[in-house]
Amino acid sequence: MKQNSTGTKRCHTHSGSIQKRILSITISCLLGMCVIISSVSYYIFQNYLQHSLIQSTETSLQLLSDTVNNSMNDIYQMVRFCQTSSHVADYIANNPNPGSVLSVSTYDRINEEYTNNPSSSSMPRLAVITNQYFLQIVNTTYSSTADLAAGVPELSFFEELLNDQDYNFSTGFMDDPFNPKRKQILPVIRPITYKFNSVQGGFLFLEISSDLFTDAFKRYALAEDSALYLTLGEHHYRYEEGLLTEVTADYSLHKDMSEGALIQGIRISNIKNGEGSSRIMVTAPLDMPDCYISQSISHSELQDQRRLLWGILFGTLISIIAIGILLMLMLNRMINIPVSRIRAKMLRIAEGDFSRDPSIEWDHELGDIGRGINDLSQDVYLLMNKRLEDEKQKKDLEYKMLQSQINPHFIYNTLNSIKWMATIQGAEGISEMTTSLAKLLKSISKGTSLLVTVREEFSLLQDYFTIQSYRYGGTITMEISVDDETIYDCHIIKFTLQPLVENAIFHGIEPKGTGHITIHAFYTTGEDNSSDIRIDVRDNGVGMSEEKAKQILNTNDERSTDFFREIGVSNVHKRLLYEFGTQYGITIESVENEYTVMSIRIPGKS
Repeated sequence: MKQNSTGTKRCHTHSGSIQKRILSITISCLLGMCVIISSVSYYIFQNYLQHSLIQSTETSLQLLSDTVNNSMNDIYQMVRFCQTSSHVADYIANNPNPGSVLSVSTYDRINEEYTNNPSSSSMPRLAVITNQYFLQIVNTTYSSTADLAAGVPELSFFEELLNDQDYNFSTGFMDDPFNPKRKQILPVIRPITYKFNSVQGGFLFLEISSDLFTDAFKRYALAEDSALYLTLGEHHYRYEEGLLTEVTADYSLHKDMSEGALIQGIRISNIKNGEGSSRIMVTAPLDMPDCYISQSISHSELQDQRRLLWGILFGTLISIIAIGILLMLMLNRMINIPVSRIRAKMLRIAEGDFSRDPSIEWDHELGDIGRGINDLSQDVYLLMNKRLEDEKQKKDLEYKMLQSQINPHFIYNTLNSIKWMATIQGAEGISEMTTSLAKLLKSISKGTSLLVTVREEFSLLQDYFTIQSYRYGGTITMEISVDDETIYDCHIIKFTLQPLVENAIFHGIEPKGTGHITIHAFYTTGEDNSSDIRIDVRDNGVGMSEEKAKQILNTNDERSTDFFREIGVSNVHKRLLYEFGTQYGITIESVENEYTVMSIRIPGKS
């Protein structure tokens, strides 16, 4: 009872531990799964939302840049007209006085082109300048009495803009050098050559108003916490309340996956107060060298999308936890009750109750365990009863075993007495045959499952053949040859050669009437390059067909002698396979009416 109580206590402890483990593992897996799903989902959706916002911003920004580019193309068209017009070329070549017919006609032609240009309002001043004179088209608010022919060449940026191969906007916005009280302008200076050669004869001075950009920016829908920036070379401007204010910027550019725009991680600082913040920027290039329009991504839109995402994730998390708790309760109900009943049955078995309990045989996996426990308890009960029955028969079995040991020894002693009587009477054949039979009986009494040396096996075979040679009156002969003396010390299963010689006599030589058996033992190389032993048993009898050879290896020979009825060739083949492995055993080669060779392969271990 003490042992049973200990087993009961251990069973209860383990059951509680399993329940706690299932509960803790379930909760841990659910929480881990929720955390992983939430993290991965947040990362994926966050990147997706940010990418979507960047793409939508890029599309809008591209439309804005197209608007600015269209206006700039109008301005470029005006510049090209001044550089290629024959009227302007004649004016540059002749350098006429103001008020002359050529001056007036040239002015009228430029003014006509200027008036028809869609972006003329963004060009407050346009001047064609020679060495001494100039023709100027200017808005009333930008008019002045300054001498442009003398004043423009004195500007600090004149030489740089004039000699540049392309348009140069690196000066950024500046006050009008000839009317500082007006809006800031972007200067353009391009050379004008003579009509029939490429020598510069004058130049074009053009002012671009900041209205070209601010008018387009005013029509652009912009979130409250987003901002537009204009980059002109090294100058950066922020658009605020209809004005462009220059700021400093620290760029960190990298290519976006989409084509066209660039994404900038840009830190914008206001010159006035020095305060700054890190923002994601979307940038679209303009048809102006080193000029871009940039927009910072709206944080409020990202935050709104993040709050929506967090709401979805939180709802998903709550749903997963609720499903997990429900699943845990169901599993607890489905497992805990069956386990408790199975544990109770095991306790009753420990107390000696081996009766079958149908209540633990459910229609699921735990029911299979319950049926197994019931079957086990029945088997234990039957084994206990069988053990009692076996104890009753023990003395009878011991007596029979003693008899089985006494009988071979009694026969051996009797044959020994016959041998001496035959010797005294001069019957040498009877003496030799009796001696061989006695040796065989003595070997049989020791059992047939032990390994013996090849030397001992040949000795037993010689005793058996002595009996058979007298039986057949000397019509059969046998020769044994061994190539290497070390083969004698190797081991072989007892009575391996006798069934093969018996088969050679009964099936090969006996139908023929006379014959010779040759036994040859030698070393050979195995499949794994090991040194194996091969023993060929060859007879010159009637031979056999291939089907008969296969039959001998697969069925026992029922025509064996009384002493060796249970040791046929098939039996020997199987014993060799079981003892040494599948690469060993017996093979048969035979030609009908000529010979039969049965080859034994065993490992060459001494």
